This record gives sequence, C-alpha cells and structure tokens, in this order.
Amino acid sequence: MQDIFIEILPIIIFAIGVGTISSMIGIGGGIINTPLLIIVFFLSEQSAPATALVAALSVGAASTVAYARQKPRPIVPKAGLFVAITTIPGSLTGVFLRTLITDQMLLRYIFAILLFPIALKMLFAKKKGPVDRTAQLEAINFGQIGSRKLMFALFGGFCGGIVAGLLGLGGGVIVVPVLSLIMGLPMHAAVATSMFTMIFTASAGTAMNYAQGFIDPFFALALGIGMIIGAQIGPRLACKVNAVQLKQIFGLVLVFPLVKMAKLGMTLFNEPNAYTPLSVAGDALIWLIIIIPIALIKYYLRGRIVAETPDEETCDAPTGI
Repeated sequence: MQDIFIEILPIIIFAIGVGTISSMIGIGGGIINTPLLIIVFFLSEQSAPATALVAALSVGAASTVAYARQKPRPIVPKAGLFVAITTIPGSLTGVFLRTLITDQMLLRYIFAILLFPIALKMLFAKKKGPVDRTAQLEAINFGQIGSRKLMFALFGGFCGGIVAGLLGLGGGVIVVPVLSLIMGLPMHAAVATSMFTMIFTASAGTAMNYAQGFIDPFFALALGIGMIIGAQIGPRLACKVNAVQLKQIFGLVLVFPLVKMAKLGMTLFNEPNAYTPLSVAGDALIWLIIIIPIALIKYYLRGRIVAETPDEETCDAPTGI
C-alpha cells in the first residue's frame, strides 16, 4: 500500500499543475499528459492518449463546477451544447482514426497549419476599452449569431472532437477559438464554456476507449485526482487576468501542440518516435524558436504604445473551494 502511495503521489502533484493551467485556459492537458505517459511511464501510443482523455474529462467536469460558482457565471450553456453536437461524433472519429494503421500525418499537418494563424491572432490580441463583464455576458444572444458563423462553429467543433480523440486532448485547443473568434464570446466565457463542452467530448471518446480496452486505470485515477484539484485553482487564476492576457496565454500554449501534432521535433532529430525524450526536446526547442521572436516583436510594439486603456474587468471568484 505504501509503495502505491509513493508511486501515485508524484503523478498527482504533477497533474495538479497541469490541471491548473488547463482549467485556466480551457484545454484538457493532453499536450502534457500524453508525452509524460509514453516517455516516463512507457504506455503505448494507443493507451497514453486514451488515459490522458480520462484526465481531460476530470478537469472538464471539475472546472465546470468551479466556473459555475463564479459571479457573473461565465459559462454559456447554449453555446457549449451547440458545439458539442459535433465534438461528440468528432471525438469518436478521432478515436477510430487512431486505431487505423494508415499514416495520419496529413491530418496532423492540416490541423497544425489551420491552428497556427489562430495562435498568432491570440498572441497579438489588443487591449480594448473597459467592459462591464456582467453586462457583456447578459448581452450574449445565441439567436443573433449568423447561420454562416454557426456552420463554421459546427465544423470547428467537429475538428476539435477529432483532435480530442486522436491525440488525447480535450479539444479545447480548437473549441476555445471557435467560441471566442467565431461565435464572439468573451475570452473568459469561451474558456469556461470550453470546459463545459469538454465534458461531452471527452466522455464520448473515453467510452469508446474503455470499450476497446485502451485506458490504464491506475494512471487515469492518479491524473484524474490531480486534475480535479488543479481545476479548483485555474478558474481563480483566470479571474485575476484580463481577457487580453488570457488570450495571449492561450496562444502561447497553443503553439506547442501544433509543433507536436506536426511531429517537428521528431523530424528535427530524425527520431523514429514522436514521444522519445529527444523528440520532445526537439518540440520544445522549436516552440522556443517560434515564441522568442514573437515575444520580442510584442515587446517592441508594446514599447511604442504611449498609453494603454484598461481591459475587461476581472470576475469574482468564489470564496470557498
């Protein structure tokens, strides 16, 4: 019993950090959990994404509860349920694609190429004038969203589901931009609603993974416990930053799964597997090569701005856990 505790405790502590970041920016944490399970704990490329998706389900459910207790409540259920219409079949499709023997690189490249401009748009988000968050959330009218935007949102939701099932992510890397950029939700609302949508996306993929026997129950439990704890911290931190900062953090994090999806680190060092330590180190190196020039450009542009207007008000976090 003591040996099990010694083995599970570091995983839980690690997952608390992942859950905090994930719930703060609206993703499932699979970009970190999947490589960890393969490199450190030697799970297979079928079992690791499946187990990471259970963790995404845990953080999605726990952070939804945490966001639901905030005032004003940032979750927009209608938008979340609408996107879930296609994230669920997308997740099942992603799990199915992962079981195929055929090369999946074309799909990975498509996702990476489509998402990179979104990451840049988030990274270079500009400050706006002060906004009353309560009034902003009350002003959201789902019925006023145009039919073309709704169709794009459904397509984006389907792609987010595929990413969730294929790579063990929660789908938030696509769902957050869909909610924010296409459907026009404020960033905090997009993050919170993404976690709500993740419950449905991850549930569908997890059910299919369980039926196929891909989930490792020990690591799923350990990661799940840590992610649930982290999900109580992330929403509080999200309340302490404005919408522009939240977009920039999201864009910063989003670049890494794009590099990982395209297997650039694997290609850089001519590694046979995308999840060897050298491949992951290559991904991190390429991520830095991309991020550092962007950071320098942002610093230069910021230095030219004489006065900045304040951004949206932050939300009120609940007083108790």
